[in-house]
Amino acid sequence: MPNADKHVIETAELRPINLHMDAKSLKTLQILEAIAEDKPMSQRDLSDALQISLGMINSFIKRLVKKGYCKVTTVPKKRARYILTPAGAMEKTRLTYAYILSSYQYFKSARCRVHDVYKQLSEQGLSRLIFYGSGELAEIAYLSLIGTGLQLLDVVDSDREGEIFEQMVVKAVSRLKRVDFDVVLIAVETDHEAAVATLKRVGVPPDKILLF
Repeated sequence: MPNADKHVIETAELRPINLHMDAKSLKTLQILEAIAEDKPMSQRDLSDALQISLGMINSFIKRLVKKGYCKVTTVPKKRARYILTPAGAMEKTRLTYAYILSSYQYFKSARCRVHDVYKQLSEQGLSRLIFYGSGELAEIAYLSLIGTGLQLLDVVDSDREGEIFEQMVVKAVSRLKRVDFDVVLIAVETDHEAAVATLKRVGVPPDKILLF
């Protein structure tokens, strides 16, 4: 087993993959898509549907109206109808293309990063893996396992415990206390420090924690 210092150095050198569309553009796209459905809705409706704060929704709507991307009319029961303008439709198309492009770039970068990590593990004789996280990066990591000779023992994610991930049941992080594994791979896109802290709290040694 590699020593703790080696893993710490390797982990520090792996900068998080972050090629997704910036948050502001993504939120704008989500709001334009909601407006394109042409249904009466309040800003509270948008806030609940998109999981964005009411204040932020209000700010985004004002900016979209100012740019001429949408218009606001009132309908019975004091509800608003947001109407997408031709300029707004063009902006939605542009942002959709940008989102698809950024998603492809993210996937390509993530696959390269994952393959490098798997090669490193194979060279060190480490084969029994645990994924911490069950989101998009974990899905890419799972697809990349094919042909590597590495074995995924479990996927842990306390926020999604009991859900199905690629025919596996997602377990709580406490599961790690009862599994014999070589490495836990942190397969989340953000909050890496929190992930490491969580793993350490359940007794995972630093030399068994690695970032993609």
